[in-house]
Amino acid sequence: MRVRRAVALAFVTLVACASTAMVGGTASAGVTERITDYRSEVTIEHDGTIEVHETISYDFGVVPHHGIYRDVPVRTDQSGKDGYDRVYPLDVVSVAASEGTPAEYTVEDQGDDRRIKIGDPDVTITGEHVYDITYRVRGAMNAFADHDELVWNAVGAEWSVPIEQATAVVRAPADIQQVLCTTGPVGSFSPCASATSSGAEATFGQAQLAPYDAMTFSIAIPKGAVVPSPTPILEERFDFASAFRVTPATGGISGGILALFAVLAGLLVWKFGRDRRYRGSAVDAAYGPGDATDGGDDEVRAPLREAETPVEFEPPDDLRPGELGTLIDFEANPLDITATIIDLAVRGYLKIEELDKAWYQRKHDWLLTKLPKEGELHRYERTLYDGLFADGDQVKLSDLHNKFAERMTKVREQLMDDAMSKGWFARKPGTVKALYGILGVVVLVAGVGLTILLASETHAALLGVPVIIGGILLLIAARWMPHRTAKGYATLRHTLGFKRFIDESEKRRAEFAERKNIFSEYLPYAVVFGATEKWAKAFADLGDAAPDTSSWYVSQHAFNYLVFSSAIDGFAVTSAGTLTSAPSSTGSSGFSGGGFSGGGGGGGGGGSW
Repeated sequence: MRVRRAVALAFVTLVACASTAMVGGTASAGVTERITDYRSEVTIEHDGTIEVHETISYDFGVVPHHGIYRDVPVRTDQSGKDGYDRVYPLDVVSVAASEGTPAEYTVEDQGDDRRIKIGDPDVTITGEHVYDITYRVRGAMNAFADHDELVWNAVGAEWSVPIEQATAVVRAPADIQQVLCTTGPVGSFSPCASATSSGAEATFGQAQLAPYDAMTFSIAIPKGAVVPSPTPILEERFDFASAFRVTPATGGISGGILALFAVLAGLLVWKFGRDRRYRGSAVDAAYGPGDATDGGDDEVRAPLREAETPVEFEPPDDLRPGELGTLIDFEANPLDITATIIDLAVRGYLKIEELDKAWYQRKHDWLLTKLPKEGELHRYERTLYDGLFADGDQVKLSDLHNKFAERMTKVREQLMDDAMSKGWFARKPGTVKALYGILGVVVLVAGVGLTILLASETHAALLGVPVIIGGILLLIAARWMPHRTAKGYATLRHTLGFKRFIDESEKRRAEFAERKNIFSEYLPYAVVFGATEKWAKAFADLGDAAPDTSSWYVSQHAFNYLVFSSAIDGFAVTSAGTLTSAPSSTGSSGFSGGGFSGGGGGGGGGGSW
């Protein structure tokens, strides 16, 4: 601050010198701004309120201006008490001006100052004009054991223009006991040119104040002259640390609120997020009692842990891999769709041909060829099949990039509709997640709003934090809220038994010999279960003749189980990304033009008005 003032003082002095030279060595020519006379009359009232009447003769020189503004500090951190500011409530009583001088004014807060802005934005003036400002201030008096005291800046240290003459007259409700006056930059102890008192009135004066010089007086009056005894007005300073102050009350209540939300989220998952199952033994859970009806008294909530499902050697109810994938994770995801493509190929509806990778390509491409087989397909399979070959009987997988996303969305919706038609879920899992997710967002936003409100007004902002955490807990809990019906749970038990067969395929080699083409037939299920490599490795270790996959998959290399499984995984991953890709939207960046001055928010400036 002092450096800034010193620079400003040097600049003003330089301008003044230049102006003096231009007008023949006299500063009175009115080229630069200055205050020719600054008079302040301060009246101390019996209740300790002070009324200040300032008469400012301001010479604008030859440069047109609208008027002046007067900044009066109304808040300071010099309160003597940590965490508190001393405030000086100020009310403007009147503003007047000399003839021909616009006297309209506005009052606004500028940081720790109250600004009185005088003038007409549509009118400019030059030369010398006189302004009369009257305002009242509370909380300015200080109390001591043997006297009361007023320390007041008759001229503040923020005037950027020189002041030729400053005078202050103070009237007290009792005889003034002692006076003191200092002048100069902030922190100066230089005495004023004059400081006298007579009875209940004191007068102070100083000539030739440089820019950013102040004139401060102190007067002492007897105890009892001001009733009640003066007391500084303090306001607690709100900052981040104090707003989130931990006390036994805020800490205890916050902990209780957090525990409440944790219990609430747990209860929601426990009560509504658990699968239903048929009442009875593990066999009943997998098959249902003979007279069971969905949704009746025969349904109970499934335990968190069920006995391990026996191995099953076939997919339940001839369900397709995409259907089982949807049942397992409550979602018709892209992997379920790519497994369905492989399943359609195995069943003879299309052929997948691996293309040679050119030296400049980072990954493989595949050619899909439509085969003439006719047969009944599920609705989602038919939509997928027709969507792949919408532009012809052959298509490269890479050619579907950014073109298939809309069709992919439709296929996924129909696959979920298929699961709903089978009665596996009471409500669509996506809808259930969204509803509880919205609840979590509402609580989260409410917590943020509550925290901001409490932080701005109190020291109890900590009470809003557990509400925010509660919203996050509900958002996390939303993923566990979908649940399966008893029928869905029963099918899941069979599905997990079949998944054990795929996962433990190395232990089940004896069963492979009994099934022709079992490797290709169950490969799409291994893709859904994430066990492609395990499935291939089990057959590789048998040492039998390699299966003929040429009817549905054409490779550029001799068949090898592990290489083949890697290629299938590569196809699944690549196709999942390709079929869900969509063209990106366009927009502009703040960095696109390199950035330009004034192009962003904030900033601003100030100066004479």
